[in-house]
Amino acid sequence: MISANIDQLIESYDVQDDPVLQEYFRPIEDRLWQQIENYGAGINHYGDTLAKHLVRTSAIGRQFLTAELGFSDHAGRNFYDANLFQDLGKTHPSYDINIWSLPHRPTEEERLEKKKHPLHGTEMIDEAIKDCPQELKDHPHIKVIKAIQLYHHEKINGEGLNGLKGDDLGKVIKAICIIDAFDGDMIHRPHQLEQRDQEAALARLKTGKKYEDAFDPSMLQRFIDFQLIDS
Repeated sequence: MISANIDQLIESYDVQDDPVLQEYFRPIEDRLWQQIENYGAGINHYGDTLAKHLVRTSAIGRQFLTAELGFSDHAGRNFYDANLFQDLGKTHPSYDINIWSLPHRPTEEERLEKKKHPLHGTEMIDEAIKDCPQELKDHPHIKVIKAIQLYHHEKINGEGLNGLKGDDLGKVIKAICIIDAFDGDMIHRPHQLEQRDQEAALARLKTGKKYEDAFDPSMLQRFIDFQLIDS
């Protein structure tokens, strides 16, 4: 099982000049990112929405980790690059692409199907690096990518996808759970009458029924204060 506490692991390397990543993972990374950006081209162009969401959450997370949570600059860079593949599993070929932009609220069956995307993401990473040297397969960056993929929908009350509770999660995962929900709530869905703004999204994180007991209260308040100051 991939650890959900990657706080030390994310400090142990630097994507900027790591020789293993530069030699073996950069070409794979570029190909996977193009897959995300081009997802749904000619159909609903969902890849454009997805790519922008991943870039935003990566940037917010990098800034929050380094400015508020005490992580180093290189850990922030590592987070940014790893989080770009957080939702890679949404591009898995088993999905009907239209499931991500439904004109109605998802049915329970559709909701359950969508919840499988974190696991699909780790499968796609494993497939992409299957012919690479073991030193890449065992690299901490691969573990960080998979951890973010698997655990970005956890809830500290244990009712998330993998049933992990607050004590099981490190600061990085607790942070991305908040950040992903925040940015996701500002994406306009076809069934919504209007798009939420930042103020509404932040309020919903704290008082919305969907997120009741989902986030670490102290970190959530720090994130809200951070976003309000930053804006």
